[in-house]
Parts: sequence; structure tokens; C-alpha cells
Amino acid sequence: MRQWTIGIGLAGLLALCGCDESMMDQRADEVRDATEEQADNIRENADASADAIRERDGKTWTGAAETTAGENRADAVEAVGEKRADAVENIGERKADALEEADPNN
Repeated sequence: MRQWTIGIGLAGLLALCGCDESMMDQRADEVRDATEEQADNIRENADASADAIRERDGKTWTGAAETTAGENRADAVEAVGEKRADAVENIGERKADALEEADPNN
């Protein structure tokens, strides 16, 4: 039992030693987090704008706009927001990947 405990402890210690992130890895993670937050804000703003359009048009019991035109406008706002958010995420991911590739430790 004692050997088993020592073996598990050593394995855990070895695993922890190899998990240190480099400065570039940390920076890449920061870039990803920041761009994800930006994208989330873009989506939330688009959703809020679309909801305001639906409110002005009058909502049905399902939450859709009363008129087809109102719902189409709201859907278009949401689609544009999603497209912009995806673009921000893609740019951030490329930047983060470039940081990781520039890391001499990888």
C-alpha cells in the first residue's frame, strides 16, 4: 500500500512539472478570453436590439413579432450580430494561434 501511494504521488508530481504554461500560451489564452467576451457582448447587443424591434411591433405569445416584417427585421439584426461576433472570434483565434506558434518553447 505504501509503495502504491508513493507511486501515485510521484506520478502526480511529474504531471504537475510538465504542465507549466509559457508566457506566450498565457497571452494567447488572454486574447481568446478577451475576444470571446467581445463576441458575447456583440451577440447580447444584437439580441437586445432584435427584442426591442419585436417589442415595438408587438409580441405574440411565442415571443415573435406580430408582423412578418417586424420578425424579419429582428431576425436580420440577430444574423448580423452573429456574423460580427463570429468574425471577432475568428480574428482572435488567429491572433492567439500566431502567439502560440511564435513561442520558442513549443
